[in-house]
Amino acid sequence: MTEHNTAPAGAEPALRDRLVGSIRDLLPRVLGREVAGVTEDTALMDALGLSSTTGLELVLELEDRLELEISVEELGRDDFATVGSLADYVAGNLLAEA
Repeated sequence: MTEHNTAPAGAEPALRDRLVGSIRDLLPRVLGREVAGVTEDTALMDALGLSSTTGLELVLELEDRLELEISVEELGRDDFATVGSLADYVAGNLLAEA
């Protein structure tokens, strides 16, 4: 499987890679079970059973781990399609520090 970088325009590839890695690291904690072989193409809801509640928990955990603030105003189900789509959303929706 080839991983591809589809980061939004202006998003740094290094940031997106860091987001993908952090999402993979946090999934077992959020889901309460081990998950193996997760790539950026892994379907969060369909393959891993992520729910809207655990999805929000994942975003909050990402904020804590990476010390970022993520705008969730436009966050929708489609953004949780895959690990990569969530990383793309986060990379494109970071709030500026006050």
